[in-house]
Amino acid sequence: MTAPPNETLTVLLIEDDAGDAFLVEELLAQANNPPKIIWVRSLQESRERLTDEVKCVLVDLSLPDATGLEALEQVLAMVPDAAVLVLTGLNDAHVGVEAVAAGAQDFLVKQDVEARLLARAIRYAMERKRADLAQRRLVEAELLTKENSRLERGLLPVPLLEQGGLEHQARYLPGRRRALLAGDFWDTVQSQDGAVHVVVGDVCGHGPDEAALG
Repeated sequence: MTAPPNETLTVLLIEDDAGDAFLVEELLAQANNPPKIIWVRSLQESRERLTDEVKCVLVDLSLPDATGLEALEQVLAMVPDAAVLVLTGLNDAHVGVEAVAAGAQDFLVKQDVEARLLARAIRYAMERKRADLAQRRLVEAELLTKENSRLERGLLPVPLLEQGGLEHQARYLPGRRRALLAGDFWDTVQSQDGAVHVVVGDVCGHGPDEAALG
């Protein structure tokens, strides 16, 4: 398992067959650090039992309230940050490819699963999911940086200075973590008599409405 040494991994097992669920529990009990298993028989029950502790989901594709890729897609929507593995009796390579393409971390056939394989599959699936989440955060950060730069160019004031002896420098800083807009502003204007006027505005709040007001 990929949980830290002192932390027990929580696995949500969505399986309507009691015999298959018992088999999975027996296989995972042989792991070096056996996970805590929450067994449910349907998607509806999984929604009721789902907690933030769940980091991995094993789902069958034949459930009372959903079958096939529909079941998988509903699970992926429920737990976007957890590793999801399909564990099914359907030995169909085409379905397996579709499941992985839909977002599953792995596709396992019940008849082929044994203790070491299942534990390794879960460990690898969680590592791939961590990598996927890290890549997603990286892309989001890059997009945020680009958006901030674009807003900075668009929102920074253009100083109206007639003389070269004075320079005006301004920088756009979001008002809160991950914010794209802030409402506070300042500007510099030089009047015809040579006087330089600086205006500073402090807008209460953060966000697009406050920035528009600024």
